[in-house]
Amino acid sequence: MKNRHSEGIRDIENENIDQELFDQCLKYAEGDNEKARKIYIHRRTAELEFQGSDNLDSNEKWPMLTPLLVLYTLGTVGVLILVFWFLSSKGAWQ
Repeated sequence: MKNRHSEGIRDIENENIDQELFDQCLKYAEGDNEKARKIYIHRRTAELEFQGSDNLDSNEKWPMLTPLLVLYTLGTVGVLILVFWFLSSKGAWQ
């Protein structure tokens, strides 16, 4: 990531910037050049990060699947335990 960050800085130092992107950053920064420069570096770094990764799904296929399955399983088991405990305490299940 440091390489991509330094590449964004190099763009500004060499004045080899994407003028359209810099104009958007300048507009967002309300005319403040220093703030626009920082925003440009951040956005350029993010842009280079996405260009470097061909397939974002190859990094982590189902990142939230395991936690969701664990939570749903615990919730289901918990509800079943509560239902059977309630029925057994009322004497309706014997």
